[in-house]
Amino acid sequence: MLTYAEALAALDALPIESRTETLGAHLALGRVLAEPVAMDRDQPSFDRATMDGFAIVLDGARDVFDIVSTVLAGQAHAGELAPRQAVRIMTGAPCPAGTTVVPVEKTEADGDRVRVTDTSALVPAKNIARRGEDARAGDQVLVAGTRLSPATVATAAMAGSAEIQVYSPPSLGIVTTGDEVGAAGPAGIHDSNGPLLQAFAAALGCPAERHHAVDDADALRGTLGRAAAKANVVITVGGVSMGTHDLVPGAALDLGFEPVFHKVAIQPGKPVFVARHPDGTIFLGLPGNPVSVLATAHLFGLPLIGRFLGGWRPTWLSLPVTCDHEHRGKRHLFLPGVLGDGGVTPIPWNGSGDLLAAGAGDGLIDLAAGRRSAAGDLVRFLPFLGHSIGDRGRIPMRGTSGEHC
Repeated sequence: MLTYAEALAALDALPIESRTETLGAHLALGRVLAEPVAMDRDQPSFDRATMDGFAIVLDGARDVFDIVSTVLAGQAHAGELAPRQAVRIMTGAPCPAGTTVVPVEKTEADGDRVRVTDTSALVPAKNIARRGEDARAGDQVLVAGTRLSPATVATAAMAGSAEIQVYSPPSLGIVTTGDEVGAAGPAGIHDSNGPLLQAFAAALGCPAERHHAVDDADALRGTLGRAAAKANVVITVGGVSMGTHDLVPGAALDLGFEPVFHKVAIQPGKPVFVARHPDGTIFLGLPGNPVSVLATAHLFGLPLIGRFLGGWRPTWLSLPVTCDHEHRGKRHLFLPGVLGDGGVTPIPWNGSGDLLAAGAGDGLIDLAAGRRSAAGDLVRFLPFLGHSIGDRGRIPMRGTSGEHC
């Protein structure tokens, strides 16, 4: 059985080709940059007023100035100002050369003259953002491999990149399995895994088609074949363990997929299955328990899809754990945790079927087999994809104090 590190190395060794496309910056949210973004001009591109007021040319201690024009944002004063002259100026407008800006609240205007009422404002070059003080033309402001957020989309636009080169996300075929999923009656269960993976795909910008297969070998092969015909990556849920109806690995082999690995020494998610077809299609078989799906989608799905995105990987954080914790198990544990002011706190859970506990977390804590952690020790933490810290579910009362440790 592979370790988690060995399984990641196997994913890294898969021959996967990244492709790129050009998108308008406003359409690139969540996409991964394929080339760096550099400034096309100085920023600011002119000496910019940072306050509403008057741009004046100082003349010793003189505090009265002649107003010769008004400059709005998007306009510029023609020519230079002489000593004792001023222009009424708005925030964001270009400042005439040799001026200082006095805030409007420190002045009194009367017709075509303005008096500075607070003489402490009569100092050179105040309230002006100088040309190029933020960045110079040619400065790189985003590196290739950056997954774009609203802030970095705006950065690209400010740099002058109305269109940017990004990696094309792979298409996904999502296949849930099992007679019990969506079935009526007391043995039926709600399908949480399908929506989870569809949301996962949407967060990464991956086009996805969803299918469901019942526990029948022929029907399963047919469904998997249809999914594989249209997708770069087939992601299945359930049917990868050792039960009599765990038919997914065999069906994948029947369709010509070649196994890369099956089973990894982790908890939850041990039965995870990865295979590759000679045509380049990748097969990722996830276990069926909901927390196992959530965990393995992050632990294997993200790195795998990242291979199509120029090698992008999510960022693990190093954070203090807020309480003493001991992992007595023999497998590498990825435990749901809550991120707060003091660090990250493990969530008590009832095993890999307890999605309500996992959904009340902010991400996964990385705990090696047998690790003992004291409060304050640093642990690795992976925030959930598309998650805003604090926007989490709530665990129903379970007859405990509600404490996490």
